[in-house]
Amino acid sequence: MAFKEAMRMFPSLGILHRVCARKCTIPEINLTLDPGVKILIPVAAIQNDEQYFENPSEFIPERFSSDNKMKHNYVYLPFGYGPRACIGERLGQMQSLTGLAAVLHKFKVVPGATSKEIPIVSHTSNVVQSVKDGLPLRLIPRNQY
Repeated sequence: MAFKEAMRMFPSLGILHRVCARKCTIPEINLTLDPGVKILIPVAAIQNDEQYFENPSEFIPERFSSDNKMKHNYVYLPFGYGPRACIGERLGQMQSLTGLAAVLHKFKVVPGATSKEIPIVSHTSNVVQSVKDGLPLRLIPRNQY
């Protein structure tokens, strides 16, 4: 649940790029898209929108418990969705959780002296999101406390 919540707040891809495959009308805004139209899906904006997630800036892993079913489809998209979803989703999750477990097994992780409570996302990359000015952390060996 914690990993999913972290991916909701800070998805690795802030925007998904898609191409409309067939004519499609969005009735809510009376917009028709023709085949070939390029579409940008603002994943980071959707996943941090109060319309879909209550208190979106708060880290609440319980949002993803089995008791809390998603109220809206297609709003949790850190790996995309459907036939164009990331083929490496499970591998990425397993590698991330394994790496995190290995670090936490050996170290206590605490904020660095210059860490910000809510990191600022850098918008300089159009591929993978990163944190502006890095993410200063201190790793304290577990045998020292």
